[in-house]
Amino acid sequence: MATISVIQNKLINPLQQYLEKIDLRTDFLKVDIDFKKLYHQKTSHFDELAEEMELKWDDFLETDLGFSFDLLHLQPTEYHLFFEPEYHFNRYRLKTLRNKFYQDIPFFDLQKWRTYCRSKEKEAFKGGLTNEIWTNPLAENLVGKADEQGYFGGNGSPGWKLHAIANFCLDLYCRQHKIKFLRLTPYDSFMAQGKIELLGNSLKLRKQEQPIQQMISRKIGYEIPGNIHEAK
Repeated sequence: MATISVIQNKLINPLQQYLEKIDLRTDFLKVDIDFKKLYHQKTSHFDELAEEMELKWDDFLETDLGFSFDLLHLQPTEYHLFFEPEYHFNRYRLKTLRNKFYQDIPFFDLQKWRTYCRSKEKEAFKGGLTNEIWTNPLAENLVGKADEQGYFGGNGSPGWKLHAIANFCLDLYCRQHKIKFLRLTPYDSFMAQGKIELLGNSLKLRKQEQPIQQMISRKIGYEIPGNIHEAK
């Protein structure tokens, strides 16, 4: 099988350390998605996406294609976390988020994600212009040749397109299999000492440990053991 592995933001590592300090054990759950199987189960959603992205699924279906994700399971809860890299927020992901499928899913704030895709694309250039992300042979076989890195006048980025499709498939898959799923972004904000802080910046600087622990706990309905923060 030709498999595209979609990796989490590198800041998942300090985040894990923060969460384990409040007794949230973190193990990775490998999710392997068979594109052809999912397509035949959710054909109407894929047909709508093909029209939105101006592509055809013929080559996808002829290829034994899979998408692989490692979701962070936050035990003892049932939630699984995916921390988005910056290059996921772009015009192609925005196209997937226009799909009717997203009208009634609880994974994330849809309007917020659409705003990030419109406003953060320049940030996507920081990590998304490398050869393996912007384009690769499999992506070009499926969605066409790449433009020069950072140029969107022609076919743009096959790699970014394929990552957007992969994330669409993950959302469908988690909804279908009733996986409790939380997406985080570097742009998520929280209050600390009366100021608005960004998750990505705080993790890079290894700061705001307790506010980040509290933010994640609220999102997943987890009660931090009382003696942990009292002891600090």
